[in-house]
Amino acid sequence: MSDKPIIGAGGSYPRRPLKGAIVRRTRIVTVGERRAAPPRRERATGVIGAHPERENASFNPGAWFTPKVIAALSAVAILAIAAGGGWWVFRSSYFEIKTITVEGTQRVNPDGLAQRAGLAGQSMFNADIGSAQDAIALVPLVKEVHIQRHWPGSVTITVVERQGWGIWEQSGVRYVVDREGVVLGEWEMAPGTPVIRSSALGSRRPGDRVDYQAVDAAAEIYANLPKQLGTRVTEVAFLPGKGVRVTTETGQVGLLGDSSSIPYKLASWAAVEQKAAERGIAYNTIDLRFGNRPVVQ
Repeated sequence: MSDKPIIGAGGSYPRRPLKGAIVRRTRIVTVGERRAAPPRRERATGVIGAHPERENASFNPGAWFTPKVIAALSAVAILAIAAGGGWWVFRSSYFEIKTITVEGTQRVNPDGLAQRAGLAGQSMFNADIGSAQDAIALVPLVKEVHIQRHWPGSVTITVVERQGWGIWEQSGVRYVVDREGVVLGEWEMAPGTPVIRSSALGSRRPGDRVDYQAVDAAAEIYANLPKQLGTRVTEVAFLPGKGVRVTTETGQVGLLGDSSSIPYKLASWAAVEQKAAERGIAYNTIDLRFGNRPVVQ
């Protein structure tokens, strides 16, 4: 072994250590020689668990917050704010129905209609207007109903009341009915109001419907008989076995049978009346139940 001196961390010393001496092992640099660099570690590819070199990796905000990302985050924030604001508006007491106005009533109690609608305290956004209109339409005197919102917290209920057209007399009680035959109640009507006497038994309540064919026939008689006979109708009755019976202001009685073909029967009555006047024939009753064969008594 060579005894060539070596330059180390503590000076020069022979390559062969002295017996019994304590030798400190340090990195040795040989003068005039270049130590070979350690082999470079290749990056593993295609192997689970392999990681890229991270010595120089750091978080770069600019690489993440691009204009598209910022726009997307802004849109999400705006939608979140809008959703929260919309929920607050939807649930806010500011948009509760606090004022209910009822218009068009004459006989119906407006406070009762407002209470029947059940809209007080509901939200303007989801108030059940359809159910409220259906509830009010069940009131006998109400013919039509419309409900309109007025923001932020009121509604208007507009009703069209049924109008009394005639009197339906049954079992000695006189009920006011409209042109559709709906019973409205009991009150006095003006003189000359059509009167229909029914032979049916029992009583009627507001909201009931009488025989609409009887009402149609009576309406036709009251409208056209005065034009054809020159006299006023005082009563139209519906009797078992005889059908429609008409009494005029002059005391004449006409039996018309069922409620069909009323215009034809009235025209036949007018023709008989003309011939009877020409011949000087007086009669009290005319039976028109047999078509073109009227009988007078």
